[in-house]
Amino acid sequence: MFTKLKRLHRDDEGVALLTVLGVMLVITVLAIGSYALATQALHESVRVENETQAFRAASSGLELVLSTFSESGAQAMMESGPETGSTPDGTYVVTAEDLGNSEWRLTSVGTQTDGATETVRQQFYFIDLWKMNFSAGSSSLMSGSSALNGTSSIVGPFYMKGDLNIQANMAVIEGPLFVKNGDISLKNTNIWLGLYGQPIKVYCDKAIPENEGNGSGKGTGVYISHRIRSVPDITLPAITQEMLEEWATTAKNESIDNIMGRTAVANLESSDGHATSYVTMQPPSTTTWTRRKAQTAVAAASLPYKFIGDPSGVIQTIGNGATPLTIGGTGSFGAWGSTTTTDGVSLAAGPPGSTGYPAGQRDDFAYDDTAKILYIHGTVFVDGPLTIAQNIKYVGNGTIVANGDVTLNGSIVPYYTDAIANKNIQGENNRWALGIVTPGDTNFNAGGNNPMAGTSASDRESLRELAADYAGAFYVGGTAYFNNNNMLIRGTVLSSQMKFDKNNNLLITNPLLPTYLPDSLPGAGTGLLTPGLWSRG
Repeated sequence: MFTKLKRLHRDDEGVALLTVLGVMLVITVLAIGSYALATQALHESVRVENETQAFRAASSGLELVLSTFSESGAQAMMESGPETGSTPDGTYVVTAEDLGNSEWRLTSVGTQTDGATETVRQQFYFIDLWKMNFSAGSSSLMSGSSALNGTSSIVGPFYMKGDLNIQANMAVIEGPLFVKNGDISLKNTNIWLGLYGQPIKVYCDKAIPENEGNGSGKGTGVYISHRIRSVPDITLPAITQEMLEEWATTAKNESIDNIMGRTAVANLESSDGHATSYVTMQPPSTTTWTRRKAQTAVAAASLPYKFIGDPSGVIQTIGNGATPLTIGGTGSFGAWGSTTTTDGVSLAAGPPGSTGYPAGQRDDFAYDDTAKILYIHGTVFVDGPLTIAQNIKYVGNGTIVANGDVTLNGSIVPYYTDAIANKNIQGENNRWALGIVTPGDTNFNAGGNNPMAGTSASDRESLRELAADYAGAFYVGGTAYFNNNNMLIRGTVLSSQMKFDKNNNLLITNPLLPTYLPDSLPGAGTGLLTPGLWSRG
């Protein structure tokens, strides 16, 4: 009996040993598995963290370039190399691609310190404000029914707020078109909203008409390539008192240095380096003529010639300037060279008594009241209303800032040779642009050069060759009034409000204008950026 019990005890010991060994095996397997899983999780965690850091570096680079994006900067990136930098998470390399039609793509590659990389891409549309026409008030396009009258049309990028009613024989082409807080409606079937073969991109947060047309390529209709329901809320770049002070100071400082033209010339502004001596200086090689300033008042004789204001030099508050300037019909001022070919243009002779005046040289603010040519470069400040009383042509690249309303009774275009077929080319080839800035209203009163009235809009290239009544860069802090029929404005009008009471007005952008903008224009270098496709990897 005892022997049997002893045998059973030995059997229990064997079972226990096997059980212990089995448990130890299971624990070992679990431990090894847990270690493997923990190691894998650790490696995965490290990999994810490295990739996350690389992603953050890539995103930081992308956001930095987006926040300061400009077309000129993007072109420099494509020509000179990508934008590079570093963050606490790693380094980034950002490249730019021009996809055409104002569409861009930025690609940012982030690299973490251990070599992990991540790539993010952002496509978007960017339109320089000075490459579009812009009416930013709450109901910014005004006429009888929030529309352009008659055959008035828009060619090129356009931004507005409120309803856009497209009436008979009206064209809105090329685009893109931005309509914020309003509907796009058709008041007549005889319209162009885009063109067959050249559809338009439309950004509108309310009603957008459906595509319809005869498809002939010449006929009217609605041809929209993209309908985007999100429209950025853009406001007009504001003028401040500080900006007026800066522009006034710039005009004073420029009054002692002839900076007009593309090559260095002798100082023709003053004989002793002081602006106040300008009024008494006699131009070289003259015997009968002493040039004068634009100001005619005796009290203004001591002022810098590019500053028209109170003799104290102190300017008034925004919109309340009291010193007016009229150009045209009030006599010549400044000085300019004799008949010569300069910048590819045959310029008018100098004033009487200026025989022998240096060929091709001219002051950076002068007016020939006989030939009706304005010479301008840099910044001119008028502390009051500005009136241009007659049709003029301009030579140069400069801006007149007026601290008061602006009245344009005559046409204003770059100087051109009469025989040239496409008169717009003359100013563009010479990079001539006149800027006119006011915190108040501007009245455009000249008209008659819109041959598009009653014709087809289908040939948009021909539209860009039409001679203009106004060509340049116009900033209107208040309302831009278009007060005549058959008016063609080429370039950019940035305004709080546009008012059209007449027929057959045409707004057409100049895509080259941002490449040679004159000084002292609000919002220069900024634009309208609308995000598109974003991707990672």
